[in-house]
Amino acid sequence: MTRINERVQIHKGYNSIGGMYIYEEFISGTVIKVNKKSIRVRMTHVKCTTNGKLTKEYDIDETATFEFWKTVETAGKTVSIFKNNKYGIIKVAY
Repeated sequence: MTRINERVQIHKGYNSIGGMYIYEEFISGTVIKVNKKSIRVRMTHVKCTTNGKLTKEYDIDETATFEFWKTVETAGKTVSIFKNNKYGIIKVAY
């Protein structure tokens, strides 16, 4: 399970018809609270890319709750996915 003070990366992207991401945001943050069905994250840094190239980078100081969405099996690992409609998703592998 996710632990307090664990670093996480939040991903949000918009893709084209072909399935490749045109615009993506990568937000770095730290887990500050863990509940059974959610995690609370303090976000500190954002990187924005367009067609894979860095277009903008800046610091933020925001906190948000990410609700548990689902668990999936990927390449032999169990991954829990948490989402927040404004900021995106967090994937936590076990």
